[in-house]
Amino acid sequence: MLELVRINNASLAKRLADLLARRGIDTRTEERDGHYTLFLADAARQDEARELAREFLHNPLAGKWQDDAWQASEPVTGLPRERVFSGGWFASLGPVTRTGLVACALIFLSPYVMGPALYEALMFPDTVQGLVAQPWRLLTPMLLHFSVLHIIFNLLWWCDLGRLIERFQSSLQLLWITLVVASLSNFAQYLDTGPRFGGMSGVVYGLLGYLWLYGKVNPAAGYQLRKEIVVLMLVWLVICYVGLSGVVANTAHLTGLLSGGALGVLVGLYRRMRYYRGGTKGE
Repeated sequence: MLELVRINNASLAKRLADLLARRGIDTRTEERDGHYTLFLADAARQDEARELAREFLHNPLAGKWQDDAWQASEPVTGLPRERVFSGGWFASLGPVTRTGLVACALIFLSPYVMGPALYEALMFPDTVQGLVAQPWRLLTPMLLHFSVLHIIFNLLWWCDLGRLIERFQSSLQLLWITLVVASLSNFAQYLDTGPRFGGMSGVVYGLLGYLWLYGKVNPAAGYQLRKEIVVLMLVWLVICYVGLSGVVANTAHLTGLLSGGALGVLVGLYRRMRYYRGGTKGE
């Protein structure tokens, strides 16, 4: 196989390999000492592959690459379908995303088996003193859902956004972001409306804010949310606030978005500084 290009950024190497694959150009990627080398399988397409690589690396955020990815990708993440769904949709999820999905589904079904006892045990406590005695209840309201549409909406977004963080960053990254955002959004909702609330939507908006602003401050990572997705979720946030969608945990949504966005800026700037100082991968 012929060496095509060397890149010191894992995400850019992956995006270039995906771009070439969509054009029918097979490559193999090897990593050594933080550098990623793409090898070309078909020597007859060397000139075409080198030109595509040159154009892509000159401006990886150009609109034509985004449009190209949209045609063959899963809409929220922009990842190629054949990569995301290889081995099945559930198998494509990381361990944290998968655990959250299963936990929410099982808890949602629990009232049909054991009545409301589990929901009551996981609900936010009535008082701050109760929270001190049972601190895990600061987090557990995110696992509670109150209708089929509620849980489907939240878990679809959880899986899409959570999978993106686990794929390009790590399971640990998704876990601590989820715990921080859930803590802040749940407590803010309790202060606003009291303890009777639940759902993953505060966390979902936190992941949205994190990925949106992370991609803005660290574009070298090579992946960003599509702007259409961000606009859709922000419009839905406004619709909920003006009361067109029934009873919704608006404070949790807004707090999740703001706290997730703040984390995205901080982590993105930190990794950007490390990358441009020549140390690490840009993801």
